[in-house]
Amino acid sequence: MSAMFGKDDSFNTRISPREKEVLALIAAGQTDRQIADALVISELTAARHAHNILEKLQLHSRMEAVMYAVKEKLLDLP
Repeated sequence: MSAMFGKDDSFNTRISPREKEVLALIAAGQTDRQIADALVISELTAARHAHNILEKLQLHSRMEAVMYAVKEKLLDLP
């Protein structure tokens, strides 16, 4: 399963603080439009952040990114 989540275990050096915010919103089920509204950015910028997260973490889907965040305890879950 570790191959699915990328090669480097240093999450904090791999994505920016803004990308971490976007990842949390993705995990909350937000669309690009909702993420854009929440962060006061354009929808295109929100989509680009999501794309960059997947590229940097070597993942293929938003669901994999959420699974990675849960595995690494990056999200505050109830």
